[in-house]
Amino acid sequence: MHTVTAVATAPDAELVHQATVARDRAESLRVQSTALPAVLAATYRRRASELELEAFLLEATAGVPENEMHLAAV
Repeated sequence: MHTVTAVATAPDAELVHQATVARDRAESLRVQSTALPAVLAATYRRRASELELEAFLLEATAGVPENEMHLAAV
């Protein structure tokens, strides 16, 4: 009989950094959108949402535990 053991590995630091940069850019776009005309503001918010999704996927790919992922409430 074989025993399966889980090996914990540290998340990929480069991917985590890329996720942080994407999330920071998303936040910046959301802040900027408050001072823009409606059509442009919607475009900024949409791009922010795309960046937040990218950040989530980067964290998942990096191996960040689910309970430590940053989930955006959009």
